[in-house]
Amino acid sequence: MKVYGIILLIIFYAVHANAQAQPHFPNKKYPAKLFRNPLSTPFSLVGNFGECRPNHFHSGIDIRTDGKENKKIYAIQDGYISRVKIEESGFGNAIYINHASGYTSVYAHLNTFYPALETFIKKKQYASKSWKIDMTFFPDQFWVRKGDFIALSGNTGSSQGPHLHLEIRNALTEAPLNPLLFFNEIQDITKPVIKQLAVYDGSKSIYEQSPQLFKVNKGLLPKKPIEVQTDKVFVGIEADDYMAIAKGNLGIYEMRLYVDDEWTFAWQMDNISYDITNYLNAHTDYKTRKNKGPWIQLCTQLPNDKLSIYQSANNNHGMIDLSDGQPKDVRIVVYDTKYNSDTISFVLQSKLPANANSCSQEMKAGKKNTFKNEDISFTLQEQALYDDICFKSSIKNSDAPYSHIYQIHYSFVPVHTPFELMLRPKKEIPEVLKNKIAMVRTASNIESSKKGIAATYTSNYVMAKVKEFGNYEIVIDQKAPQITTTLKEGMSIKNMKAIYFNVKEETTTIKSCTALLDGQWLRLVQKGSQYYYTLDEYFPKGTHQLLISATDENNNTSIKKITLTR
Repeated sequence: MKVYGIILLIIFYAVHANAQAQPHFPNKKYPAKLFRNPLSTPFSLVGNFGECRPNHFHSGIDIRTDGKENKKIYAIQDGYISRVKIEESGFGNAIYINHASGYTSVYAHLNTFYPALETFIKKKQYASKSWKIDMTFFPDQFWVRKGDFIALSGNTGSSQGPHLHLEIRNALTEAPLNPLLFFNEIQDITKPVIKQLAVYDGSKSIYEQSPQLFKVNKGLLPKKPIEVQTDKVFVGIEADDYMAIAKGNLGIYEMRLYVDDEWTFAWQMDNISYDITNYLNAHTDYKTRKNKGPWIQLCTQLPNDKLSIYQSANNNHGMIDLSDGQPKDVRIVVYDTKYNSDTISFVLQSKLPANANSCSQEMKAGKKNTFKNEDISFTLQEQALYDDICFKSSIKNSDAPYSHIYQIHYSFVPVHTPFELMLRPKKEIPEVLKNKIAMVRTASNIESSKKGIAATYTSNYVMAKVKEFGNYEIVIDQKAPQITTTLKEGMSIKNMKAIYFNVKEETTTIKSCTALLDGQWLRLVQKGSQYYYTLDEYFPKGTHQLLISATDENNNTSIKKITLTR
């Protein structure tokens, strides 16, 4: 009887220890029946929270609108419209509603707002002579009830097709939360899938290597141990989630890493604020993705990754120690928000470490790094690098009259914060051209050319604030933007609902584009390089002169005048 009791005690402590050996993420007691569907049709998704997107995590859910615009959008709970923002990129036309429950709902990529709000915003745009707007409101200005019509869906901003982007935020912190945790009606019995394993040398910077990649076949990897020439390893995964109500692949909610059956590291996609969302470039293998590879999410935390999504059982932050020479059994489990899961298991075995490469210009993550020679000068702030790098630079000949090709490391290494890059031209730039200088990052074999940045000339150097490594050139930008339209001089537009223009800028970006009707400002809407004006009461019947002007960052301006009759 005594032995039986001891056995029971051992089993109890074993179970208890196993229960404790799990990541402890904050409890999410989100109300599951608080909000209604923002559309009148059942949920159908094309994107979920935490998906990997260029330079950011997706901050909400993308709801299908059957490939059509102008679907009615409804308030998901009682509240007041606290903010309206209109911009050419990002969310496009967006409404923010504050709720007494402590949440804020955000509705993005809209076409138009409900009549009272649309009229109010339009008057403000004409008063300020600006289509772009960012307005906040008091609680008693625009109150809405749950289920009230608030807007028509659209394809505005950085949207790639008609849909509704919906966010739920903490009203106090403004941090986006995972909307899938709020809607019980969204069912999910389909498990996520781990597609590929990536294995890295933990003794090297992630940017100084390419991972070993292993395809996962129905949850299985090669049975033989994966051998590495190092005693420290970290891993990553390519994984997607799936839902019956979703079109395409979705993002993973949670990942857990186990070594010899002990939990060591985990991450969970929730509560990712906008001020840290571009740390996605630290959470993923930026180099592999830049080289047209898959999205690989790391099962480790890089030295200067400030995301709050991680949990670590020790101070290794996902690094796997092989220094004892023994093989390690590794298991990775991924989950969706309903805790459907997929698992892979494999063995890591250390061989003798490879010889370390020497570095003449090491730059450290979490430190201020300065580089300076007679042609190139810049300083990276402490938060700029996610991992250490061995910095490379060079000068190559160019046919450009004032510029070499300046190599500023490699474009596959991300930079978190912009930095002032100073380049010395190969000869003096005439005074008359010094206000027309731009700095352009040239195309490479892995990406198309980028738009240039208006630059300044100071102390025999050209200076611009840049956001990326890569090859740069100094150019003189004297070419004005090109305005094109199908409208003809003297044309009648009485049967048209809107008029359209395209504005093309080769070197930098468009700083402003305005439309004047007989000298009076008109509300031009921008979508990419296209601008359009919806005919309204500000374009009365009769014959009028329309003037379109476009100015780039170097203050080159084009003007097009057209006489039109309505």
